[in-house]
Amino acid sequence: MRLLFILFWVSLSVFGQTPHIFNKFTTAQGLATNKVNSVWQDSTGFLWIGTEAGLQRFDGRKIISYAFPEEERAVPDLGIDQLVGGDEDTLWLLQGNYVGIFDTANLEYHNVKIEYKNKVHPRSEYRLFKDSKGRIFLCVRMYGILWYDPIKQQFTEENLPIEVPEGWGVNYLYEDIEKGHYWISSNEGLAVYDAKSKTLSYHGRNPGGFQVFEQRKITYLGAFAIDAKGNYWFSYWDFTLPHEHSTLMHFDVQTNRLTDKYDELDLSPTHYMVLGGILETKQGDIWIGGENILIHKEPNEQDLHILLKRDASPFSIKANIIEDLFEDREGNVWFSTDNGLYMLNVQQQHVYNQQLFEDYEGSNNVTSLLESSEGDIWVGVWGKGIMVYDEQLKPWSKLLNEEVKHKFLGVYHKVWDLYEPPGSKQIWSACQGGSIAIFDARSGDVVKRIAPKVFKMETVRQLEGDPDGNIWFATQRGQLVKWNKGSPIAEEEFKLVDDFETIIYKLYFDKQGRLWITVHNKGIYVMDPKTHRILYHFDDIFTDRFGYKYNVILDIEQYNDSIFFLGGEVLKILNINTEKVTRKSRWDGLSGTHVSRMSLDDEGILWMVTNNGLNNYNPERNSSSSYGERDGILYGDKAWGAKLKRRNGEICFAGENGLFGFDPSEFKKTQLVPEVTITDFKLLNRYIPVDSIMADGKMTLKHYENSFAFYFSSLRFHQQNKLDYYYQIPGINKDWVKAEYELVANYTTMPPGDYDFMVKCVNVQGVESDTIKTIHFEILPPFYKTWWFTSMIILLCLALGWFMYRLQINKLLAVHQLRNKVARDLHDDMGSTLSTINILSSMAKSRMQTDPVRTSDYLGKITDNSQRMMEAMDDIVWSIKPDNDNMQKISARMREYANGTLESKDVEIKFEIQDKVYDLKLDMESRRDLFLIFKEAINNVAKYSKASLTNIKLSYGNGLLQMEICDNGTGFEMEQSDKGNGLGNMEKRAFNLNGQLHITSELGKGTRILLKMPI
Repeated sequence: MRLLFILFWVSLSVFGQTPHIFNKFTTAQGLATNKVNSVWQDSTGFLWIGTEAGLQRFDGRKIISYAFPEEERAVPDLGIDQLVGGDEDTLWLLQGNYVGIFDTANLEYHNVKIEYKNKVHPRSEYRLFKDSKGRIFLCVRMYGILWYDPIKQQFTEENLPIEVPEGWGVNYLYEDIEKGHYWISSNEGLAVYDAKSKTLSYHGRNPGGFQVFEQRKITYLGAFAIDAKGNYWFSYWDFTLPHEHSTLMHFDVQTNRLTDKYDELDLSPTHYMVLGGILETKQGDIWIGGENILIHKEPNEQDLHILLKRDASPFSIKANIIEDLFEDREGNVWFSTDNGLYMLNVQQQHVYNQQLFEDYEGSNNVTSLLESSEGDIWVGVWGKGIMVYDEQLKPWSKLLNEEVKHKFLGVYHKVWDLYEPPGSKQIWSACQGGSIAIFDARSGDVVKRIAPKVFKMETVRQLEGDPDGNIWFATQRGQLVKWNKGSPIAEEEFKLVDDFETIIYKLYFDKQGRLWITVHNKGIYVMDPKTHRILYHFDDIFTDRFGYKYNVILDIEQYNDSIFFLGGEVLKILNINTEKVTRKSRWDGLSGTHVSRMSLDDEGILWMVTNNGLNNYNPERNSSSSYGERDGILYGDKAWGAKLKRRNGEICFAGENGLFGFDPSEFKKTQLVPEVTITDFKLLNRYIPVDSIMADGKMTLKHYENSFAFYFSSLRFHQQNKLDYYYQIPGINKDWVKAEYELVANYTTMPPGDYDFMVKCVNVQGVESDTIKTIHFEILPPFYKTWWFTSMIILLCLALGWFMYRLQINKLLAVHQLRNKVARDLHDDMGSTLSTINILSSMAKSRMQTDPVRTSDYLGKITDNSQRMMEAMDDIVWSIKPDNDNMQKISARMREYANGTLESKDVEIKFEIQDKVYDLKLDMESRRDLFLIFKEAINNVAKYSKASLTNIKLSYGNGLLQMEICDNGTGFEMEQSDKGNGLGNMEKRAFNLNGQLHITSELGKGTRILLKMPI
């Protein structure tokens, strides 16, 4: 009976931790090419990647390429063979036989000159090495060694800090920092330079007394390393025929024994491999890469394990060449290969994974897990029966029988659930076809098998015990059956309690002793197990905001007296007091949906299996994290069938041919909250190095540079999915904003001002990072919103107001002056003339009878004065009228006056006016003064010149209006002229015009009057 119901697939199952899970990064994750040659981590935490397609940078979330072929100081468009960190923000790049320095802050590159003394062999290979003092060495195979002289800023052989045997090339350099030794690998052999004693030792010349040189001489050495115990590891090429090969040597300093490890590698004679770099991790693991080889040695073990191409797991390394080995500051090991970049998380040792069966015939689905009172782990597999493991998770050695797996076991090997009643030492198995099998927990012997008729041969999916020790059963067709504690295990003792007529997925007893029953498409029933009365029925409350009701509940976990976690298409949180349901999905931080199995750890953190792997949820923080291959979990998306919380606190999930388990407390130990780093700043779709714009501690942006994005990360490569990031700009964001997966904060059309961008991270326990990363930046306002521009506008407005005020005052003054002028002119010209007429008329009247001749003379004078008064009045009216401001009207009046005055004197007039003159306009004063000067000049010609021809010319040029009047009259002597009122008035009026008046005349040669006035 025992052998009939228990299956042990010893040859197919080894329950325990999967040794190594390598996480792969390829072009799908952002690599420029899968050919990766080297990696390096800088002091900030960025991982720099050298590939055949150039330089890239990884911040844990995204990979950025640094390729600027159009830039003058960009990295050459060559593959990068090696990366070595320099001082501060610099990287040394080896590209073939070229070496350069790349400044990661301002993205500038410059080539470093190499000064050779002798000719370099064309097959020489190059390698960079940095010692503990920060000095950079260039090892050249088949040539020698050079070092970077910071004074000359080039590689040179002068003043070498270390000594190399004469004529030796250098393949590899290794520094024993504690002892001050530099180990030199060469085709010529192995040597060591003691920097303290300045001595050089090698085979045949051993002043340092190194025992390794007392062994046989070895040549054509490759990589060299000294482990934590002081033992030497190095590779060399063995030319021994017929199977020359690369081999690994080990020298034990305690026994002075030199051992060839080639035979221990268990390689076929035809296996071609070349050993490469050697790395010892902080944990003491030794890794040795190369071509067609990857060797691993665990701490405190002597055996060497070959991993490359010997593991069929999808999480093994699939590559031909391991180019480089590197350990980051978290202890992760990075493998640069010709098929991508691989990472090994050292924390994976806290997780164990198990593929249960190598064959895939039939069903391999785990449906139940149980930890017995004896400490053994019972695994129920539908179609394969039960497997039992001891508390160390190794196969149960008491029940091994190879013949069992070949026998047909009927319905009893189709196991659905396992349960051990407290204190019974018996394990009950629910099976297909309404069957139940009972086993002895200590021996595995079958105690009882039974198929009660009450089950109607329906599958028994669930069995669970209540607080009183009674056992409850649920079937595929919905029968709820109860067996009372202490009753015989007989058919009549299995009583039907209720029939829900469809699948019952889960039976669960809460802390209050109530029975929760999840029914297909009917939600949840909560029953009093003593009275069988339904206390609650939760159904319609599972309708979402779109009106879609998904009420299939697969699992239940109780958080406290009122809060219950329900697993279904999403995570549902039910408050039984308020009968309200809160939904948590991918939009709330879960990595997937369809929550199938859940378990609460000792600190109240909910762990759940979704269709996209393992997640946890912290109810206090309302935050979640996801776990996957980086954390060592391989079957997170397939472990939907069973769960187990062990007494030691470990949690196990199992499902499709797989099982994994972990200690939640170990995960928490590795979740120290790191500081957040601003990785990139994207301005108007252009990445700008943060360091280059933060040189003075503050970032200044123009007003149009107000759309940008901050990228951030913790620079932790296995912890990213376990951290929540929050960012804020006070004054813009009302509260902290939770970042999405891309870890970017986008801001658009930000107003001008001073701001602080702040970002922090929080782990699943709710612990925040010690410091909040802050970047202070300023967005300058446009010039029209600056204080100086505002001040200038205010001053301009004041000046404009003052100008308008003065303009108004000037207008008033001008009107006042005009009135005064008109009054003065009327008084001077009209008043005196009218007075004269009045006097003459009085005299003529008094002498009209007595002296007719004198009266006639008086009347003639009255006529002349009246004529002059009319002309003066006409001039005043003409000068005031605005229509006469243009030169066309002025010139026309000049022409009219000249013709009227000179024609009566038989003087010929020639008028010449330049076209430009007609476009000019004069104000009233200038027009009047110009005309009066012209009038006076024409009157003089008519009265005194006796001329027969007068030339009048008006022209404009260089901002000056010129009026020239020339006659061919008698002329006069300028020195003897008395400059009466006429000439004096002309000069006075020219002065008012800011002009210059020139009068030239000679007897018998006529007179020339030239006026120049600015316009």
